[in-house]
Amino acid sequence: MVAYTSGLRFKVLPHLGRLNIKNLMAYTPNLMLWGGASLVGALVFVEGWPLFQNTMFSKIPILGANWQKEIPAEDRPN
Repeated sequence: MVAYTSGLRFKVLPHLGRLNIKNLMAYTPNLMLWGGASLVGALVFVEGWPLFQNTMFSKIPILGANWQKEIPAEDRPN
């Protein structure tokens, strides 16, 4: 025999707004793609700043020499 219920049964999932675990797992590839593109865009934007050239870009193993500035001895102040 089948047991019937008189009302609807709800199961509450943990969520943050409309985002729950299932939706977050579905959005993960898109979020990674947009996050990586944003990081690359930010690095391109700050590439000309001397602070970032000295602290980050000059320490890249193969491409770091591109940002190291060699000043000739005659152009250096005493």
